[in-house]
Amino acid sequence: MTGSTISAAALQFHISMDMSRNLETLERLLDPLPPHALAVAPEGALSGYLPEPGFVERIDVERSARAIAAVEARCRRKKIHVIAGACIKDDDGAWRNSSLYFGPNGERARYDKINLAQSERGTFVAGSALPVFDVTVAGLPLRLGIQMCREIRYPEQWRALAVQGAQVFAYVNNAVGSKNGDALWRAHLVSRAAETQRFIVGANNAAPDQTCPTAIIAPTGETLSTLPLGTEAAATASLDLGLVTDWVLSQARDDVVGVTLRKKPSD
Repeated sequence: MTGSTISAAALQFHISMDMSRNLETLERLLDPLPPHALAVAPEGALSGYLPEPGFVERIDVERSARAIAAVEARCRRKKIHVIAGACIKDDDGAWRNSSLYFGPNGERARYDKINLAQSERGTFVAGSALPVFDVTVAGLPLRLGIQMCREIRYPEQWRALAVQGAQVFAYVNNAVGSKNGDALWRAHLVSRAAETQRFIVGANNAAPDQTCPTAIIAPTGETLSTLPLGTEAAATASLDLGLVTDWVLSQARDDVVGVTLRKKPSD
């Protein structure tokens, strides 16, 4: 490894409404990872998830909170970083489909999915921001962006995060049952990495009808690591942050068309 390299893992396992099983599998896949690794788990990993309206009624909020606390404690003990999906019921009573970041020193961050799937609308309140998180991994400062599932279809979101300085995208996914199949999702992953020249660490649900691969993609578009569909395992790779560059983005014709980062009215 070089002085600009970190270890990453994309965890692929079956996400069900059985929170105990989800947590047990997540912890089993985390166990072999080295200290200071950055791991990404699928959408809904800490709460359970189903691609159907109203499934949140089956979520035990207290058990989900305990699962979240258990992962936070595991990150402290192992000195690792984890990004995992969780459906969160906030104090205002609204549900949000979120991804949570846990650091080795108790750091926490949260991204709320802004582009909801059809089955999620009417159940979740969409997020309204595309934050970039400043974290420290293996002593290296890292700018982290998070995207979830169908947000792979909206390249302007990924570019907006890259323009803000994101170096690595955690792609928290639950892409199953797609009629378009595996090839389209692979093309999306390669495109989002190559057009932004950023790393993608993408973790998907190992369901029987899984369509998007779990994969780690380099800024060149090269697949560094991937897994067979439906298997429960970790795809691992070393990420040389020195390969992240703005060479492509710097040549965008923003005088003709550009991504506008619109602030909320209160900002």
